[in-house]
Amino acid sequence: MTFEIRSVEGAEAERLELEQARVIREVVEWLAQRRSANGQDNAA
Repeated sequence: MTFEIRSVEGAEAERLELEQARVIREVVEWLAQRRSANGQDNAA
């Protein structure tokens, strides 16, 4: 896995912040669906 780190400012930073928030939300929802489908709703 490769990560690219860039520093941005202004409008590009705002756009990137929104995109990252959307992607993180999608991943969390996907994980929750997988846990539910596997019967792990109440897993600690």
